[in-house]
Amino acid sequence: MARTYNRIAKQQKPKGHIFGPTGVFPLGAEAPEVEECLERNRPAHCLRRDGCVYMREDRDFSRMGLSYSEGYVHQVEPTGPVEQRDVTWIGYLQLLLNRNPRIRAVSEEQRMSRHGLTNDELAQRYWQGTSSSTPNLEHVTSQAEVVEVDGFLSPVKP
Repeated sequence: MARTYNRIAKQQKPKGHIFGPTGVFPLGAEAPEVEECLERNRPAHCLRRDGCVYMREDRDFSRMGLSYSEGYVHQVEPTGPVEQRDVTWIGYLQLLLNRNPRIRAVSEEQRMSRHGLTNDELAQRYWQGTSSSTPNLEHVTSQAEVVEVDGFLSPVKP
């Protein structure tokens, strides 16, 4: 049997449904600077962030930056290769490239005490799948088939 992962979605999809890429960068509207930095550093062999199906090994979606508060958890089977990435690196970029100058300034001060990495180096760590000291892992693929689905809504933040 193939490896399965969990994916949450606002709408319940039936068994056999194929999740595919949305064509939308996850942070494109709220943090385009972050997406630009990530895309600039994306290795050619890695899936673009607008071309991914996002999945987790566990059912905890609380730190994934979702814009909705509840959804249906689908157990999915990837139909292609799977890449593992640590979203913690994106969290650092969101602070360092924040539109609020105060948040940016505090984040810059903390950069040196935490890791001292440039924005490009943070993005590269994300793409390399390097685990941070507090990993928050996502798994991505180009398509995934629903093999099971909850019949009830689950909170994004348990």
